[in-house]
Amino acid sequence: MDYFKKIQETASKTVAEPNKRNLQVVYTPQNDEGVQDFTLLISTLYPLNGQTDFHTHPVDEMIIIDSGKGELIIEDQHYSLEPGMVLYAPAGVRHQCKNYAAESMKMYCFYIPALPDEGVENMLEGAKELSKITE
Repeated sequence: MDYFKKIQETASKTVAEPNKRNLQVVYTPQNDEGVQDFTLLISTLYPLNGQTDFHTHPVDEMIIIDSGKGELIIEDQHYSLEPGMVLYAPAGVRHQCKNYAAESMKMYCFYIPALPDEGVENMLEGAKELSKITE
């Protein structure tokens, strides 16, 4: 089991427009022996209007904003985002993050319990084919 990883050495997947961002699957039961109850991925939204799609998850998600400034839309409510904020998106609740800053918005996304197999398989498949993020 890998007790630590270098984020810059974790493979990434680029998501195409209009939701342009990089996804890095860091820890997941599907890919890491010993990890059972959570998934950790990093979503890096491109500067100036990078965003996620408006979506839900079958499990709870906690998001830590590390860089960038923008907006969280959760159901029909809008909130400002900036570094140091922690977000909670309960399972089944529609949400979207948008980056309005001139720098990337880096978000650490924790899913508890872990995302189901089909939710991670697409991310892992794409990450194997693409080069690592270099910032």
